[in-house]
Amino acid sequence: MPRAPSSGARNGEPRFRRRLGPLPLCALLMLAACARNVRPTPPLPPRVTPEQAVKLVPPDVKEREGWAEDVMAALEAHRLYPSAEAVCSVLAVIEQESGFQANPPVPGLAKLVQQRMEAYADKLGPLGPPAVRALLEGKAPGQTQTFEQRLGQVKTERDLDRIFRELLEYYETEYPKTYTAAKLASALFKSTRLEDLNPITTAGSMQVSVRFSEELAGGDEQALRRVREELYTRGGGVYYGAARLLGYETHYSDPIYRFADYNAGFYTSRNAAVQQQVSRLTGLSLVQDGDLLAYDKQGEPVDEDSNSLKAILTFRQRYAPDLSERRVRKDVSREKELDFEETDTWNAIKKAYQEVTGETPEYARLPTVVIRSPKMSTERSTAWFAQSVNKRYQKCMGRYAALPK
Repeated sequence: MPRAPSSGARNGEPRFRRRLGPLPLCALLMLAACARNVRPTPPLPPRVTPEQAVKLVPPDVKEREGWAEDVMAALEAHRLYPSAEAVCSVLAVIEQESGFQANPPVPGLAKLVQQRMEAYADKLGPLGPPAVRALLEGKAPGQTQTFEQRLGQVKTERDLDRIFRELLEYYETEYPKTYTAAKLASALFKSTRLEDLNPITTAGSMQVSVRFSEELAGGDEQALRRVREELYTRGGGVYYGAARLLGYETHYSDPIYRFADYNAGFYTSRNAAVQQQVSRLTGLSLVQDGDLLAYDKQGEPVDEDSNSLKAILTFRQRYAPDLSERRVRKDVSREKELDFEETDTWNAIKKAYQEVTGETPEYARLPTVVIRSPKMSTERSTAWFAQSVNKRYQKCMGRYAALPK
């Protein structure tokens, strides 16, 4: 379930910067706070056994054993310690996002696709509608129905995703041969990417970002094709979703903030607290969306300064003149990394907030992010999502507490 585009959103998808690798010990502690420079290291919580994992899956779920097995396999594959917190976190997101369905159906999907195609055609000008109609009249190899007929019958994410991939392949190979205004139509299509019509940007039982999954798999063409299919399997959806949820280190003391990050992007909850503190210190109103920079649709920083960065630069002038503007900009560029917390800018904000307000600065807070999705009938928020997942997580932890130890 993606977030609505904002100054830092990328088509509603969480941003990521690099492939995941072996994780440090504090990442293995999962949702427990990992206090830096504290020794000795706290002991690991009890390891969940495969038998216990089955009992953590809600009792009314079909194939409880299969879901439990896939969750445990995903944690092992990513070198994530199978604590109750980790297992229940993954199970809670699965329950929230799909109700334990590997290929979840989407009500009204056919109508949604039709509306998107019509809106896209209108954006292309007078030639748009006939160009799109001609494209939809085509047929994929081995199919007896046109793309339009097949799109009108879709029920699940996988069905729609497959048709769109075939449509793109048809457009690239066959379409120019069948439409008389091929050159003009091609220019029109390139002005707005045909790929963007595919509403499937999050997929599978955990509704994980497709782009994140593709990057994790390697990003080559063969991997891209494989990932799109794997996401609609039980094991594949859990594999990529577990990596997105737990495969990065944080210092959160409450799992609800990690759930918010899953919806809105890495370190969104942590950065929302920074925005609140800078706003209070400077008196400048900021949307606490967790993005300190402005980003384009591909998730890359743009040259234009965001309101949050402008406010941080104002903070520098008033409270930390020894910090250079260049240093602040360099520090803020690390906002999607854990070591942003080691920067001079981070430390200056926290210190000034403590001194000016007399209050201990929050490490994290739920961000203010609106969720809009073609799969949803109404708008929601990241806070709503995190709270809903957290309720399911707490029930799972209750089931764990009731197990014989």
